[in-house]
Amino acid sequence: MRIAPTRTSRKPENTVPLINVVFLMLIFFLVAGTLAPAPDREVDFITLAATDPASPPDMLFVRKDGTLTWRGEALPINDHVLRWQSLQQESSDPRPLRIAADRTLPAIDLLETIDRLRKAGIDRIVLIAERHPE
Repeated sequence: MRIAPTRTSRKPENTVPLINVVFLMLIFFLVAGTLAPAPDREVDFITLAATDPASPPDMLFVRKDGTLTWRGEALPINDHVLRWQSLQQESSDPRPLRIAADRTLPAIDLLETIDRLRKAGIDRIVLIAERHPE
């Protein structure tokens, strides 16, 4: 006579905690993606060999025709300076003005724009560029 071995029933794995974690991650990335304003789509970034990757939301964009945009609005340079100075007064720590220029913008035009910003009272300016693929 053979005796059948006793089968131990396996307890089914509970996948609810895993589903909860995935759901919370999804919600986090949806919220984080909507907080930052989208960059100006008409600007094609300058490419450099080595840069620090940064994309702050309060960045001044310079289009290929020299138009300045900030948060999607095209305004004269004096209005940009006034907005930047009001943001600096509200902030506890002063930050540099970050500029992203179109790669087809002539360098002399970019330098003239930076010079006009400095003459208007902005002394700390950082140029943002795209990392060059190596």
